[in-house]
Amino acid sequence: MIREFVSFSGKKIISGGTTANIVSRELGRKVKLNLRHIDPEIPPVSEMEGADLVTEGIITLGRVAEILEQGSRIGATASTERDRENGAGKIVEHLLDSDRINFVVGTRINDAHQDPNMPVELEIRRNIVKRIQTLLAEHYLKEVTIRYV
Repeated sequence: MIREFVSFSGKKIISGGTTANIVSRELGRKVKLNLRHIDPEIPPVSEMEGADLVTEGIITLGRVAEILEQGSRIGATASTERDRENGAGKIVEHLLDSDRINFVVGTRINDAHQDPNMPVELEIRRNIVKRIQTLLAEHYLKEVTIRYV
């Protein structure tokens, strides 16, 4: 996966703290938290050499799906001004600016997402990525592939 990340010539988004830490460790690149825009609902973005965007995972991707759903209902991107500055809005911007989107999704279960005290809207990542794929393909006419590793 690291070789694929390095050799990929398009835009690269890392979504998930554990994934960012793995890429950081394997490539010897630091992940730097960006605290310029704090959103009370969406964790802040980070920066890493070689990545166009680094975000938290499931909460951010859940908001990405919501933005895409809202936009498909009104025929435009339904990002609020706040979303333009948070990780979810930035992901949506990248996705809508691309014709072909390739998701590489880890299959390891994150124990934090199995906590019954977590909010119901925290779906497991496969369901959220599949939901985003469907929205992008059906409503935004994007070519989307998902590969599970």
